[in-house]
Amino acid sequence: MFCFVALMSGPLAVRADETDAGSANALLQEDQILSLSTILEIVRPITGDDILEVEVEHEASGLAYEIYFLDGQGHRRKIYVDARTGDLVPQKLDN
Repeated sequence: MFCFVALMSGPLAVRADETDAGSANALLQEDQILSLSTILEIVRPITGDDILEVEVEHEASGLAYEIYFLDGQGHRRKIYVDARTGDLVPQKLDN
């Protein structure tokens, strides 16, 4: 499998819990998940413009967008967003 979207990337590690682009696209077409542009609008107040990478992953609660970004101090952070609702998955917020 491979990452769904890599916005600013070099080689990326792939894990078994990631959803491939074809599967993610099919879910999007079936209105099972929100589009990446919708998700990015929702999280922009948290992430700012420094998005590094986005993956769609299978989590215990369902599908989630895993979003890596740089915070205001230049530290790499990640958040998880429910792919169906756009809600933050708070226990997955990486402090």
